Amino acid sequence: MNEKNLKRLEYLSHNLDFLTIRQRQEYYELLNEYNAIYGISDTSQEAASDYSEAYPEQEAYHEESSSNSTRSHSKRRGNRLPKNAAVVMPSTSEQSEMPQNQNKKDKKNKKDKKGKKKKHWFRWILSILVLVILVMVGFFVYGYNRGVAHEGGSITPEKFTSLSNSDGSTNILVLGADKRPGQSDDVAHTDSIMVLHISKDKKTVRLVSFMRDTLVTVPGVTNYGKPNVKINAAFTIGEQYSKQGVNLLSETLKENFGVNIKYYAVVDFSSFATIIDSLFPNGVEIDAQFSTINGAKMTEVPVPDDLAATEGMLSSDKTLTAQEAAALGYPDGGGTFMMIKQGKQKMNGRTLLNYARFRHDDEGDAGRVKRQQQVMSVVLSKMKNPVTLFTGSSALGTARAVTMTNIPNSFFLTTGVGTLFGMSGGLQSTTIPELNDWTNAYDKYGGLGLSIDMTKYKALSQELLGQ
Repeated sequence: MNEKNLKRLEYLSHNLDFLTIRQRQEYYELLNEYNAIYGISDTSQEAASDYSEAYPEQEAYHEESSSNSTRSHSKRRGNRLPKNAAVVMPSTSEQSEMPQNQNKKDKKNKKDKKGKKKKHWFRWILSILVLVILVMVGFFVYGYNRGVAHEGGSITPEKFTSLSNSDGSTNILVLGADKRPGQSDDVAHTDSIMVLHISKDKKTVRLVSFMRDTLVTVPGVTNYGKPNVKINAAFTIGEQYSKQGVNLLSETLKENFGVNIKYYAVVDFSSFATIIDSLFPNGVEIDAQFSTINGAKMTEVPVPDDLAATEGMLSSDKTLTAQEAAALGYPDGGGTFMMIKQGKQKMNGRTLLNYARFRHDDEGDAGRVKRQQQVMSVVLSKMKNPVTLFTGSSALGTARAVTMTNIPNSFFLTTGVGTLFGMSGGLQSTTIPELNDWTNAYDKYGGLGLSIDMTKYKALSQELLGQ
């Protein structure tokens, strides 16, 4: 062994406690070379013992350097290894264990580092999610305050008996009224009766519309259990006698169709327009579809402008006399009409409201229900756009403020937003009864209504809306 390697071996043997894996490997290689040159075959305690007896001062030094490993290298002393001496070294078993233990430590350190990186990314993502939720809540509060300012105060919900489905799904009764209940002394009427069904996993959303002239039995009103009262009359009667029109209509749905209503939302004309404009400041693109009017197909249809009396006429509005209106099939006389073309176009809240309420084409109330379902489907599909994540929260806040409802705010922010982005297959729409699946009959007040197969539609309602 040359002088350089011998010095290196001596240095390494005096610093065993501080060697890296690579230095230990070098130490063992030099040691093997040393033992081979000088014929030392046993590197165990026997060799170490021979070496201590021959060179006590060297062994004493090694013991001192091992027991005082924290001392400065400058204070250490030692002689070069003699040619006929074995180097003090760990036993064979210890030699084999040290690299393995070191490898285990290195693997553990790597795992710890990976774990720390994962935790770091998890915390980062969690912070972003919390920030998004806080911003959404802020937009919701902003929209809510805007709606309260529009209405001139908060709206007090009516007393309501909530009924839940056994499968965890949720039914929401959505009513479109000419006046919100309790808004004035006038009796409120509803021409839109819909039940929005949300499955437990929020992936299935159905909209079932009940035609307002459908004859049903109304608890406490109908005589002898015979369906002889229009379903929309349940709402009006309930408002007129006890200010509980929503609850009476919910009880009517339960008695006739077995439907459980958990939440309700009543929107008047002005509120509907406000909600749409807050959701879509640039309007909603929709394919306007009208049937024939008095047998004739019209490219531009005059539609009654319901907000003209309270919000003023638009430059595009037309005033028709009673005679001109009658010629177009309007039995209610003349007034202010908005001209809406057939086909694709953008509509603001006011135009969309008038389009959804129109019922004077040859399909009558069935045509109106189809347009209402079309509007609901388009609005929900547009809200699924991620761009509307925050504006949607603001609009939901506005909707909450301008709607009479028992839906808690937490539902809007959790189930409401979750349903928008979680539902698959879009909105599934059904009408009860289906077009022309009825016979004409008179109600108890002498008005013309729709008599339906109650057994058939009760089964269909429970299939679509749960029990």
